[in-house]
Amino acid sequence: MNILYLINYAGKAGTEKYVSNLMHILSARGESCHLAYNVPGQLSETLENEGFPCLRLDMSGKHTLGAAKKLAAYCRENNIEVIHAQYPRENIIALLSKLFYRRVKVVYTSHLTIYQNAKWKILNRIFTPFNHCLIAVCRQGAEIMAINGVKKSKIRVIYNGVTPSGERIYDRSFARSFGVKDDTFVMSIMARYAPEKGLPFLLASLAKLRRKTSRPFVCLIAGDGEEFDEFALMCQNSGMNDCVIQLGFRTDSAEMLKSSDLYLNSSSKNEAMSFAILEAMNAGIPLVVTDVGGNRDLAETNTVCGRVLQFGDSDGFSDAILELMENEALLKEFSDNALKKVSDEFDLEKLALDVFNAYN
Repeated sequence: MNILYLINYAGKAGTEKYVSNLMHILSARGESCHLAYNVPGQLSETLENEGFPCLRLDMSGKHTLGAAKKLAAYCRENNIEVIHAQYPRENIIALLSKLFYRRVKVVYTSHLTIYQNAKWKILNRIFTPFNHCLIAVCRQGAEIMAINGVKKSKIRVIYNGVTPSGERIYDRSFARSFGVKDDTFVMSIMARYAPEKGLPFLLASLAKLRRKTSRPFVCLIAGDGEEFDEFALMCQNSGMNDCVIQLGFRTDSAEMLKSSDLYLNSSSKNEAMSFAILEAMNAGIPLVVTDVGGNRDLAETNTVCGRVLQFGDSDGFSDAILELMENEALLKEFSDNALKKVSDEFDLEKLALDVFNAYN
């Protein structure tokens, strides 16, 4: 099968990882995978270097119809059978391309849990009946898609996944390299410095935690973004510098996770199915997360491997962390459960095949 993945910004976040995983797994099975994008980034650069065919496409507002025509021409030339679009705008362009090349099927994955405005609800009602399939990466995402006017009968829930590791490797080398002592309880989070990631809420929760325990702890934050410096100033002004280490963008997150006792997610909205949480679970790390998107599916549904709190409940969030700091047996139970849950429910190969079956 010839499949084209369509994404506006080919950067380095979770959606790009989703696309990369599918392209690598399906191409290894003999399918022909292509990428079309507008703004270049880590994903496009990596895939081009690996030899995947890539098309750069201007998808800005005034070029929507032109992008659809160019996309259709590429699909005709390369006998593309499926366009897999990653966001609402890309989905519209893919569906418009069918005006010029009717043979292609259009599949759309919703990666966010956003309630869209009236304009988008109307567009969804007009366009999504022409989608071959609509994929939500979590149950809440499917519910919100339907509220947003997406054709409900075509929605399928297919979770994101990772390759199961099957074991917990505990190695404090990474934390030690930042001066963290071995008796320190280490928490980690991978997040962009953006409003929806809730890092000020996280800081408030950690400040309350420090008042509740005498045990030393530290939170490692891997990520970059527009609010990096502002958050650093908040840490300094609140006197939490000794409890928070801002790592910036990292390519060695696996080593950070090996050093961690607990993984946190403080998002306030827009989270769907977090690859970062899945990677933490795959490293055997228990969770304390906010109740957004697929976080409850990951931490509590079926097999419990963490605690889920409401965003804004800094007392509850700090209490959940404290519970796991003080209860080693529960920490170990959640660690074992996280590994089992990844193997049972979030095996990347199985889920990639579910996506492939949705193309047929």
